Amino acid sequence: MRFPVPKPVLYALRKLEQSGFDAFLVGGCVRDDYLGIPPHDYDIATAATPDEVKAVFFSPQLIETGIKHGTMTLVIDKISLEITTFRKDGYYSDGRRPDSVVYSRDLRDDLSRRDFTMNAMAWSEKTGLIDPYLGIQDCDQGLIRCVGQPEKRFHEDALRILRALRFASALQFTIENETLKAMIEQKNRLKLISVERVFKELCGLLSGKDPSGVFRHYPHILFEVLPELELCYHCPQRIKFHCYDVWEHTLHALSQAPNVLSVRWAVLLHDIGKPHVVSYDSDGTTRFHGHQRVSEKIADALLIRLRASNQMHKEVCLLVRHHDDRIGPDNCQWWLATLGYDLFLKLLYVQRADALAHSAIVAKNAHNTFDRINILAKQMMADGTVLHLQDMAITAQDLMDMGYDPGPLLGATLNQLFEMVLRGNIRNNKQELESIARTRLKSASVQK
Repeated sequence: MRFPVPKPVLYALRKLEQSGFDAFLVGGCVRDDYLGIPPHDYDIATAATPDEVKAVFFSPQLIETGIKHGTMTLVIDKISLEITTFRKDGYYSDGRRPDSVVYSRDLRDDLSRRDFTMNAMAWSEKTGLIDPYLGIQDCDQGLIRCVGQPEKRFHEDALRILRALRFASALQFTIENETLKAMIEQKNRLKLISVERVFKELCGLLSGKDPSGVFRHYPHILFEVLPELELCYHCPQRIKFHCYDVWEHTLHALSQAPNVLSVRWAVLLHDIGKPHVVSYDSDGTTRFHGHQRVSEKIADALLIRLRASNQMHKEVCLLVRHHDDRIGPDNCQWWLATLGYDLFLKLLYVQRADALAHSAIVAKNAHNTFDRINILAKQMMADGTVLHLQDMAITAQDLMDMGYDPGPLLGATLNQLFEMVLRGNIRNNKQELESIARTRLKSASVQK
């Protein structure tokens, strides 16, 4: 291993070995270590049965998390280790998990059932690296290849199709031809997978190094789980501000988006409504009036279908809704106060990515515009610019002192004054604010 194995992990391996059972690190931690990526979790495969694992680690910290499939979780020094017995899998009737497993004493039985060669490697202190399916060779070549017959692997578990795409994005690997052929042939089996698992894999894909490349190379697989995007494919944009069709524009924008999950989801979906509103002028110029509202509506339904978290759903829809709204020095204060800096920055990220995927006439100033507005926003926060009601020079008590009763009129007046200050219609000056408040109170009294 290139990276030091944590002491609790070594303890568990050694404890199993000392008790007479072969034990190995397997899967992602071995793959990542070889690729020079620090492993973030460790899985152990062992010849010991679950009962034997219990006897080795007689501890309340041993939890039966997946006992049906031979998996126990051992917690040592706040590190959770999955310990799974070598096994052969039975039939996968639900296209996701084996109906039954048969325990084995042979590591190779366990490795033979795994998804991809890069995940079918094992390591122990005693043996070093064991690689019966040439995972090292495929890692060196940047290839994702199934263990054994690809058709069988994907028929067993259709989620592996999305896992292959996630790994392609995360590692910038390509998918081996026979593996890809089987993925395409069995893509309809993705309907067997729960939407929660689909969403998790899509989030992993979007959080990778090359999500745009994966969407570009494997669109028809992804349309199985994101059918709403298919109409964007080859949808023309014939206008001087664009140099790509809707699909390619989306992918170029995605390649410019920072690795912030809600931003990448918003960029992926920001123009999803365009095919639904496209119209053509007599000269063939395309128009997309109202696409922002339609895009938000489709994004809203899509994220509900995928059961995204409420926060993710709300954030992405807001970013899609405002992706074309102008943010400039004159209204920066209003946007900053309305969204808060975190969301404000995310909206700037979305707008910059969008602009950089336009034609050169739009893209040339995108970075400068973003930097200028972001610097201005930070300056406003540092300078104490009015961004919250409590920053106002007038308070609710001031309004009550001039005759306002507690209630809707008082609240509406404070909010109106706040909005006027944010939009630059009036200074945050107590005398000026009181003058407008008195006029409003007088008008309300006359109307009574």
